[in-house]
This record gives sequence, structure tokens and C-alpha cells, in this order.
Amino acid sequence: MNRRAFLRCLAAAGAVGPAVFAGVASPGHAAPRGRKLLIVQFGGGVRYSESIGDPQRRFIPRLWNDVVPQGALFTDMRVEGPVVHPLSTGSMMTGHWEWRDLDWTRPVAHPTLFEIYRRANGATDLKTWLFAYASILARAGASGVARPASAGIEGASATGSDCAPNVLVPPTIPRSAQEEMDFLMQAAAAAGSPEARITAARECARLARQTSRIDLEGLRSARARQFAWEQYERWKASDASSSHDLFLTEAAIACLRAHAPDILTVCYGEIDCAHYGNWSRYVEAIRRTDALTWRLWRTAQSLPEYGGRTLLLVLPDHGRELDESGGLGYVHHSDFYKDSGADEGCRRVWMTVLGPGTPAGTRCAAAIPITTVAATGLEFLGLQASAGAAPSIWPRLDRAASAPL
Repeated sequence: MNRRAFLRCLAAAGAVGPAVFAGVASPGHAAPRGRKLLIVQFGGGVRYSESIGDPQRRFIPRLWNDVVPQGALFTDMRVEGPVVHPLSTGSMMTGHWEWRDLDWTRPVAHPTLFEIYRRANGATDLKTWLFAYASILARAGASGVARPASAGIEGASATGSDCAPNVLVPPTIPRSAQEEMDFLMQAAAAAGSPEARITAARECARLARQTSRIDLEGLRSARARQFAWEQYERWKASDASSSHDLFLTEAAIACLRAHAPDILTVCYGEIDCAHYGNWSRYVEAIRRTDALTWRLWRTAQSLPEYGGRTLLLVLPDHGRELDESGGLGYVHHSDFYKDSGADEGCRRVWMTVLGPGTPAGTRCAAAIPITTVAATGLEFLGLQASAGAAPSIWPRLDRAASAPL
């Protein structure tokens, strides 16, 4: 299907018609049946220069060789608000810049794409999921926006959170265990042998699992809580890596297979280890995120519910400071409390888009806010983002088609 045919399908589904409430499609206009939306936040803050902007793409081989050629690459996505993880995440989910007061303990101020989808389709909680690397992102899926009593979600009151997604965050480790793990690794470093480091790392992984806890507060139903608990128990019994991003990937893949959600978002975050000032850890986290993103997409494409009918959006939450700006370089991403020091390294990121209707192997250099995610995903599903949200990327794809990679 070419782009024009794709847009005609969207128009027939009501995506370009007027919304009657908070982005919901007009009555009688159902979303195209069978379509799925997968959003991957290449999160934790990655600079353009260590990802798409690197001429050799050393740290993103899977994305560059296996994902980007299949779709359209947007090379100048803009982070227009304070440069901090929760703001970027919440704003992508609504299409508006959220939490400018930095209070991400409360719901976002506009309907999220999860809520809009559930309201329009009467979908259960099992059809929308947000896998987030930290609890500070847990509110990104839910608004406090009142909705009409006629919105059609059985048993729900007139609040936005009743249509929110299931939110799963990785297990947490108590401070006492973290301190013991630090001691073990310091002792191994002092011993100076690779064997001591390996033994200490294994013991730390064991401690992490055995002392961990899982928060089920973000799960909306008994079935969702049972699913999350099973993922936690499987992780706890494993002897594989205790990586939070790996936990999210495996849980998200299990969710694809068990519940076939219509919208699934994974927000990675281990690249934020850059704050420790260790370059090798920073670029290794980029490589790991690249591999996990590819694994998630490859699995989705292998499933009959997703193959050939899924839109994938991959983009960072924000960048990091440039070395030449006089700050801390890759270690930091501005003073977001004062909204100062955010240079081009912080504000310029990228997005790759692939799925039905996207021209393969093309690029678009136009400056586009990362808040386009909400409208772009919803229009693919035959819906609209709320009034005033950033517009989708679909009108730009004709121009992208004329600019090959």
C-alpha cells in the first residue's frame, strides 16, 4: 500500500474528521481493525553523535542495518521542553508538553494515546501497555481529564485514569542490598583479578533478585497483575542478567504473545548510566538498547497478530550535552530544574518509522517535535490526538519519499 492509499484508509476511518471529545474519533468511525502500534523509547538520553549521526553507526548496528532501511528516518526531532526523562515521555504520550512545573507525581494534563484508544474502542486494559524503566515515568500513561459518561467503558467513572494503560516497571532493590553490592564490587576491583570481578558480579545479581520487590500498583486488572507477577517470578528465578531493560523486553515480548495488545510502549532507560561518567558503560548501554529494540521488533513481526500490520516508532527521549558546550558533555543533559544549559546535543534527536504506509529507505530533515508521537500513532489507528496536540508526521512522508537515505 502506498502512502496516498494509506491516507485514504485513514480518512475513511475518521482520522481526519472532527473529534467529539478529547481526540476520540467521531461516532460510527471505528479504528481500522487489526492494526497495532509499537512505540520504543530509545531512552536514557542518547546523543545524535553516538547514534544516527555517527558515520559508522558503531553503537546501533541493528537499527541502522535492519530497521532504518525498512522505513522512514526523521533526522531532526526536537525536544522543545525541559530536557528530562518524564517530561519527554509524558509529552510523547499526549502530544502536548506536559509537567513544565516538573511535578510528575500527578497525571498529565491531556488525554494520552492509550486513553483515547480505549475510550474510542471500549478496549480493556489488556489492550494497552506501558513498560517503563522507572517509577518516575509511571504517570505518563494517565491523565486526570474528565470524559463523558457515554464514553462506553463499563464500570468506569468519569476520569481519564479509568482508561489508562497497564504500567509495569522493573523490580526495585533496597538500599541495603545496593550498598552490599557496591562493597562486593569494590573488593573485587581491589583484588585485581578478572575471576574476582566475575564472582562478585554473579553474587550481586543473586542479591538483586533475592532482595527485590515488584510494584503492581500500575496494573489495572487481576489478569494484568497475575501476568506481571509471573514475569517477576520468572525473572527472580533466572540466573541471567539483572538488567532492567532486559526485564522490560522479556516482559513486553511475553505480553505480545499472551495478550496481543493494540498499543504497546517500551521506555528503555539504561543509557542514563552516562551520569556516572564512564564512556564505555554509556556506549555499551546504547549497543544493548539497540539489540533489545531489534529483538522486540523481530519478535513482533514473527507473530501473526503483528506481522505486516504494525507501526513501529523508535526515538530517544532526549539527547545529552555536546562536549564543546563547556558543560559535562555526554555525562549530563542540562539543568532541567532551571531549564538552562540545554544545547543542540540535548535537543536534537531522531525517529525511525516503519510499517504500512511508510516509504522504505527514506529520510526527512525537517524539524519536528517529539510530541508528534501521539498524533502519528493515533492516526494510524484511525483516531485523533486531543485539540492542540502536535501534528502527525504523515503529511511529510511524500517529501521523505523523495530523499533516500
